[in-house]
Amino acid sequence: SLVLRSVLSEIEVLQSIYLDDLQVNRREDGCWEVSLVLYPSTAEDSVSQFVRLTLTLTLDQQYPSSSPAISIHNPRGLSDDKLSSVQKCLQLEAQSCLGSPVLYQLIEVSNIPHGNCVICLYGFKEGETFTKTSCYHYFHSHCLGRYVSHSERELRQREKELEEDKTRERADYQELTVVCPVCREPLQYDVHQLLSSPAPQLPELDEAAIGSDFQQKWCKLQKLLDRQRSKGGIIDPEVESNRFLIHINEVKQIYRGCNTGLLL
Repeated sequence: SLVLRSVLSEIEVLQSIYLDDLQVNRREDGCWEVSLVLYPSTAEDSVSQFVRLTLTLTLDQQYPSSSPAISIHNPRGLSDDKLSSVQKCLQLEAQSCLGSPVLYQLIEVSNIPHGNCVICLYGFKEGETFTKTSCYHYFHSHCLGRYVSHSERELRQREKELEEDKTRERADYQELTVVCPVCREPLQYDVHQLLSSPAPQLPELDEAAIGSDFQQKWCKLQKLLDRQRSKGGIIDPEVESNRFLIHINEVKQIYRGCNTGLLL
C-alpha cells in the first residue's frame, strides 16, 4: 500500500544516515520497531560521554496519521528528571508533526553530537550552537564559520594565482570550493549566519598552575641549553646535513680553473 511504501522509504533514509546503529524490526502484528542508542545533552556533567539511552519508536499500521509509541530503555547516567524531560520533548515533537514523517526529528531532538568539534578540539555542551553538515558531521557553528571564512580567503588567493598563470588554459581550471574538514565533501553554508552564532565556551587556562611548575622547569632547561651552546655541544641539524653535500656549481668552477685537464 501507499502507507507501507512511505514507511519503508522513511526507514531506508534513516538507515542511510545511522547505518548499523539503527535497529529495525517488523513485528507479527504488522507494527514496526525502530531503535537507536542516543547521547542526550548533560551540560557540564563530567561523565557525559557515558550518558546514553536506547530510544525505541513503535509504528502502528496507521502511522504517520498516528503518533509513534515512544519508549526509553537502558538509560545510563540520567536522572529521573532528565528522563522525564526527554520523554516530554519527544511526545510534544511527535504531536506537532502528526500526519507527517517524524522519525528523524524524534531521533535528533534528544541526540547531541558526542565527541569533539574537530576545529576547536573541544566537546559539545548543552546550550551551544552547533551545525550538522549535509555529510552528517557536527561542528560548533561559530567554529565552522571561522573555518569557512579562512578557507574562502585561501580560495580567492588560489584563484588569483591561477588567473596569473599564463601557462594554463582557462578550461583547465578546476572549480574551487570550501570542503568539509572531515570528509572533504563540498559544503553548503551561510557564513554570516555561522559567524553570528555564539562562540563555544572554551575552558580558561589556569595561569597560576601553569606558571609555578612549568616555568621553573623551563628556566632550568634554558640554562642547560645556554651552557651546552657555550661549550659547542649543540648540534645544528641543518649545518650537519650539509657538511658532506657536494654542490655541482662549485665543482664546475674548479674544473674550469684546471689547466691540466686531469680530473680527480
